[in-house]
Amino acid sequence: MNRELLALLVHDLKNQLGVLEAELSLLVEAPEAEAAHRAHLHCAQLRQRLIAYLTVYATPHARLTAQMEDESPREFLQQMLRVDSRPDGAPLSLDDCAAAPAFWYFDPRLVRLALEAALHNAWRFARSEVRLSAQLEDGFLVLAVEDDGLGLDAKDPAARSSTGLGLELCAAVARAHQLGERQGRVVLKPRDAAQRQRGTRFEIWLP
Repeated sequence: MNRELLALLVHDLKNQLGVLEAELSLLVEAPEAEAAHRAHLHCAQLRQRLIAYLTVYATPHARLTAQMEDESPREFLQQMLRVDSRPDGAPLSLDDCAAAPAFWYFDPRLVRLALEAALHNAWRFARSEVRLSAQLEDGFLVLAVEDDGLGLDAKDPAARSSTGLGLELCAAVARAHQLGERQGRVVLKPRDAAQRQRGTRFEIWLP
């Protein structure tokens, strides 16, 4: 398997297992049938996702390759609102996406992994808000994750559990999307250019 993809899957698995661990910890303290059902469902979804990725991307290629599909950016982000690995109570909302194209060609599996990594990073820093958005800019689809944390200079509150691979792996997903001489990229910048301590904006640009 491609080494970048393997690292991406391991990073995603770490995030998913972290949420599952929290669910099981709550069950130890207060056993409850509905919570147990959610944890079991999370285990099943995690196994199904791993099988799906291994089936689609089990390739010896040295370079990560995107499997393009025709997707609605708005509907794709609406699905991200129901992401399995979202911790209980974690803030997440979607902008109106009025500037997004109706359809775009990208790899929904890889982009989902990248956005989940970006969301988990945002949830570590956010005070009360994390937002998803999509827009068309300079011929690229730009999918963004914004938080209202203390900005790029903030100390990571979960440094001990972070692998530090999230942004690098998101960049690998972006680079896997190429159209002619145009290649995808990621951008990490202040949410407000005039106020570095008023949140962070992650962007993945897809040609």
